[in-house]
Amino acid sequence: MIEVIRHGFYTSVQDKGRFNYESYGVPLSGALDQQSFRMANRILNNNPKAAAIEITIKGPKIRFHQKTFITLTGAKIEAKINGLKINNYIPIQVLEGDILEMGITKNGCRTYLGVAGGIKTEKVMGSRSQFHGLTREDRICKKMLLPIGNSNFVPLKRARISLPIRDYSKKEIEVYPGPEFDQLTQVQKKNLLNSSFSLSNLNNRMAFRLKEKLKNELPQIWTAPVIPGTMQCTPQGSLIILMRDAQVTGGYPRILQLNNKGINFLSQKKTEDKLYFKLLSRIE
Repeated sequence: MIEVIRHGFYTSVQDKGRFNYESYGVPLSGALDQQSFRMANRILNNNPKAAAIEITIKGPKIRFHQKTFITLTGAKIEAKINGLKINNYIPIQVLEGDILEMGITKNGCRTYLGVAGGIKTEKVMGSRSQFHGLTREDRICKKMLLPIGNSNFVPLKRARISLPIRDYSKKEIEVYPGPEFDQLTQVQKKNLLNSSFSLSNLNNRMAFRLKEKLKNELPQIWTAPVIPGTMQCTPQGSLIILMRDAQVTGGYPRILQLNNKGINFLSQKKTEDKLYFKLLSRIE
């Protein structure tokens, strides 16, 4: 069991996602940075779908009520167990009564706390991912108790893990043309692909809105399917990139599409961070 002493800025339980319910209007959800999430489970030899704790910008303070192993992946974060600093991407043993305190993230904004056996909160529609209006809470809160699974995990001596090269300071995000991309004029396409954009303060697990706008005369479309990574363009020129908690349909033209790699990368960006788009060939 884990006891939440301080909840941090925006900390939630997330797993791989909530699948096969899009026809009911239920978002996929799941960890925003799926690569870092997978690494946390891999390090602890967990089931790949095991739930972890997603930490945004500022971490929580928690007390462990049983002996286990943990790991931190994703953005580097100031973290201490009983006052002693710990590092990312290694298994760390914690004992009953130990207190883990986390500060501010660095070189990225989302860190994943994996626990051996995974977080065992209630499943809703096949997933433990917290989502407003679907689960009891949309994030963890003070005094909350989080059950954790049993595990016989023991770190292998001299074992090494090949870490992904993650440079969150990069600005280039690879994209594919969206269904309405070809309705843009050549000038609009050039402005979209040759300009630098920055994240506005309107960003959350549902969508990231860019500060700069794209002037357009795109015709209105019927409400159509959208998925995480879809970039929509409003009549006013606002650019909105849908994230893991996004709705499943939308009525704005879909001009670009990020793949999972792009979503993972974007999820580590903060307000005012710069980015630009590199268009890849169409998927045949």
